[in-house]
Amino acid sequence: MISGRTGTDPIFRGAADFDLELIESRTLDGHTQELSYRPIRHG
Repeated sequence: MISGRTGTDPIFRGAADFDLELIESRTLDGHTQELSYRPIRHG
C-alpha cells in the first residue's frame, strides 16, 4: 500500500491511500525484473 494520509512520514502527502495491483512482470536479462503496477483506491 502507498500511504498518502497515514504513517509517520507519508510519501504522497495529501493524497488518498491506495493499494498496488501487479498487472505485468517480465525478466529482462535473466536477473532484472520489470514490474508494472496499477493503483487501486484503498478501502
